[in-house]
Amino acid sequence: MDALVVGAAPRPAEEAFYRALLADAPLVVAADAAGEWCTALGRTPEIVVGDFDSSATGAPGRLRGLGVDVRSVPAHKDVSDLDLAVAAAREQGAREVVLTAAFSARLDHTLAAFGTLAASADVLGEAREPDFVAWALDAIARPSLRLAVAPGTLVSVFAVGPARGVTLEGFEYPLRDAPLDALSTLGLSNVAAAEHVVLSVASGCLIVYAVVTDGMAAPQVLGDAL
Repeated sequence: MDALVVGAAPRPAEEAFYRALLADAPLVVAADAAGEWCTALGRTPEIVVGDFDSSATGAPGRLRGLGVDVRSVPAHKDVSDLDLAVAAAREQGAREVVLTAAFSARLDHTLAAFGTLAASADVLGEAREPDFVAWALDAIARPSLRLAVAPGTLVSVFAVGPARGVTLEGFEYPLRDAPLDALSTLGLSNVAAAEHVVLSVASGCLIVYAVVTDGMAAPQVLGDAL
């Protein structure tokens, strides 16, 4: 991980999980209210981006007082604060970006956050939350992925727009050069049948979503498969 992008929707009572992520991050870019929340967990972000509509009054000034690069943007805009935070990480030269605290109880915000993840394949976009890990695959920027997983891990694969040439190896329900329509249930609730699995796409974009459960190790990226 080169950069951790932190949203303003952390899971309740999961401070230990987020604190560990923050402690390991060489660069932290926070979106809006995440700036002061990260600071409260012991890691002041290098950059905070947002319109600060969800932050406490005076947050930009307090963050600047801590030496943070605060980038205020208008509330009326065509992209989310999370999108802008990922863009800021790119500008800093990050080649591997992890998103966290960005998937809230609001379905529209969560869908938008997965859209941000899908657009981050060029920086090997990954999402980490206490109960799941997800990755973006893109036929141009990142066409394949090899994971170390515990057999039995639940993995879903969703296309963002039509995808073609989808291959899943090492799963209970393998696919070989298959078409996958947007949000098709064909990729829903697959099961890892081996310790190493491979996923790839020939055209289009995929979100790979792995459930993390107590007592089972979270999947780890072994590298691009191709």
